[in-house]
Amino acid sequence: MNKLKRTLVIGFGIFLLAASLVLVSCQTGEEGTPEAELTAEKTAAEKEILYYTCGMHPSVRVSPEDYEKGNTNCPICNMGLVPVYKEEGEMAGMEADEHEAMERELRLNARAQRLARVKTEEIQFRHLSREIKTVGEIDYDERKVAFVAAWIPGRIDKLFVNFTGARVRKGDPLVWIYSPDLVTTQQEYLLALETLEKVKESPHGETLEGARSLVDASKKRLLLWGISEKQIEELEEKGEASTHMVIYAPIGGTVVHKNAVEGKYVKEGENLFQIAGLSNVWVLADIYESELAGIKKGQDVEITTFAFPGDTFTGQVSFVDPYLNPKTRTVKVRVDVPNPRMKLKPGMYVNVLLNARVHEGIQGTGKVIYTCPMHPEVLSDKPGDCPICEMALVEKPQVPAGSVLAVPRSAVLDTGERKLVYIEREKGVYVPKEIEVGPAAVASVDGQKRRFYAVIAGLSEEMRVVTRANFLIDSQSQITGQAEAVYSGALERDK
Repeated sequence: MNKLKRTLVIGFGIFLLAASLVLVSCQTGEEGTPEAELTAEKTAAEKEILYYTCGMHPSVRVSPEDYEKGNTNCPICNMGLVPVYKEEGEMAGMEADEHEAMERELRLNARAQRLARVKTEEIQFRHLSREIKTVGEIDYDERKVAFVAAWIPGRIDKLFVNFTGARVRKGDPLVWIYSPDLVTTQQEYLLALETLEKVKESPHGETLEGARSLVDASKKRLLLWGISEKQIEELEEKGEASTHMVIYAPIGGTVVHKNAVEGKYVKEGENLFQIAGLSNVWVLADIYESELAGIKKGQDVEITTFAFPGDTFTGQVSFVDPYLNPKTRTVKVRVDVPNPRMKLKPGMYVNVLLNARVHEGIQGTGKVIYTCPMHPEVLSDKPGDCPICEMALVEKPQVPAGSVLAVPRSAVLDTGERKLVYIEREKGVYVPKEIEVGPAAVASVDGQKRRFYAVIAGLSEEMRVVTRANFLIDSQSQITGQAEAVYSGALERDK
């Protein structure tokens, strides 16, 4: 029993000792907190706050006095305001002319780059094309349209094609027509042949020549009436005039208009059918005069329809009207489109996409140049040594002829008055650069269509520009002149 009591007393003593140690440690920590707070306050006091501003609206500035009164949020977007310290605001407080004259160098450490997801891309020469989107209408190819007319007056006794929309091939019978004039002409031809046969042995040459002339004149009249050589040969073999004549299809295609009716009397020259070949159709597209310079004969065109949304038809520009429509200020452009499956119907409305080659901007020369690996600014059109370090110049990849220096569209910040990009001078160091660009264009990169601007001035090949997070960098640079912690710490510095 005494042994048990002794054990309990020793255990309780150990417990009291441990509790005392914990209590002393906590008191020491509490006593250290005021020192830490004083140190932090002293550090913060060393940096004088000029004003508070909004990361999204740099024009908003709140004095420290107003901030302490409760004006802690942006009046526009209600975001929390961030302080701008004196040393950080020196550039932001410069005069406008001085600010433009001084190049702002923005630095991001590795952690800030990861948080901001900064992405850069090298400037290259590319074959650019400008997309011109418009609408058009399907029409018949006028070169594949034919009218079938009555070459002789008569009565239609039979129709071999009796409805609009029927498909016919070249040489198919269309109409069986009775004509008294045709019978008379055939009899004249047979009589001329009989006369020629009788005077063949005549010693009088004039008589023989006259008989031959009569045969030729009668045959020519039959041919002019649409009688084929084959039908004339059959007439000669039979020796008997036919009371009816068959009219054949002059081309293959679709019957798009029909006037012929059985039992109808027709006059010479009256249209009976209209046949159109639909294996090739025209698209008549309207192009505004401001886009006309990019349209060339032979240019490829993409066509889509509402009827077949998953299909893309291709064609080529075959003709540009020589005049402008004064009401719409557009020019009709004709596009030849193959239509083997007959999906495109005349009268359909379609969407038209033309890719006009861009030639504005810094052009690729197509020549081979030489440069120094250590001093890329050294360029030469022939081999040699670098004048700075005397290293041998190396051949630089040839710039394709017809290409244009292109900058990704996502890299360009448009202020409304100027275009700005951020150049990566070295890893984590970015410099703003004002540039001049041409029209927006597209280029194929790794089989995908991407958007670019043609560069007119301000950039050169192999420069690297920021294509993502550039707005974030620019926003902070407008506030403090350096990329620091705004946007909820997206660009924090490492401690």
